[in-house]
Amino acid sequence: MTREANTRQDRNVEDDAIAKARKDPEESLDNAPFEGATIRDFFSFEEIFARVLSVADHELEATNRYLFWSGLGAGGALGLTFLARVIFSESAHETSPGLLGNLLYPAGFLIIVLGRYQLFTENTLTPVVLVLTKLASVANLLRLWLVVLIANMVGAVGVAALLAYFDVLNALRLAKAIEISRHAYETGWFKIFSMAIVAGWIVAAMVWLVHASKDTISRVLIVWLLMYFVGVGGFFHVITSSVEVFFLAFRESDVHLLPLLPTFVLPVLLGNTIGGVTFVAVLNYALFAEHKDSKLFERYGDRMNWREWVFGVARHDRQSS
Repeated sequence: MTREANTRQDRNVEDDAIAKARKDPEESLDNAPFEGATIRDFFSFEEIFARVLSVADHELEATNRYLFWSGLGAGGALGLTFLARVIFSESAHETSPGLLGNLLYPAGFLIIVLGRYQLFTENTLTPVVLVLTKLASVANLLRLWLVVLIANMVGAVGVAALLAYFDVLNALRLAKAIEISRHAYETGWFKIFSMAIVAGWIVAAMVWLVHASKDTISRVLIVWLLMYFVGVGGFFHVITSSVEVFFLAFRESDVHLLPLLPTFVLPVLLGNTIGGVTFVAVLNYALFAEHKDSKLFERYGDRMNWREWVFGVARHDRQSS
């Protein structure tokens, strides 16, 4: 073979590698199935799991800078959820957000899911799968969680301040916003925690079903129905609910921002995390109970020992050693 032919072949290999790297993790057949094996538009349990793993791998490889800016956008997007609750509840003359008041509660979540922003409890749940299977480290998962959570909270504080200090709401809607926020603020610690567990389950179920769908319309319906349920049920999501109480802190002199972290944000955070991780863990157990010898995990390398699993070793470092 001539030198020129070798050069062309090398370029083709390089172009294929670049094209493969640029593919969306959900659309690459090398990462996860794009069609069901038996029925094209219907995935099996294992195929859905493969799609979840592919996205999880993508999230864990993301840089802190990307995670932060994407998480910042997600925190701001959920401000629209609070704004929609206020506007629709006041327009429908509901004393508290009900069937009409929560009609556009899913708006912020739709922006996040379709726009691929990083949201704690949504994007951060899928990597738990790789951690539970010891294909990714606890340290890397905590890095992901911490960066995304901080970014989400910064975005939540920013949008709460905007709604509180800028002329966005008229007098009636401002009063309704304060009423909704105070109701959340005055809820007891354990009730917040309990309601947040249910919200974590629902969000985890939404994530699973989103990965089980192929088209945008299906994803819109899944997100809208399940997040509408969260709103109507009065369940607490750590970022959406934080926007509400942060808004109250900016408007009312008897509510202070920093004390909200242990009294309100912490129980919601714990509840969402426990509920979501429990859901993922159950799915994980179900997979292993039926597919102990599955080749599903081969592309992610060997399972880590306990020291690597806790303290973190990059997969590519382990595979090249």
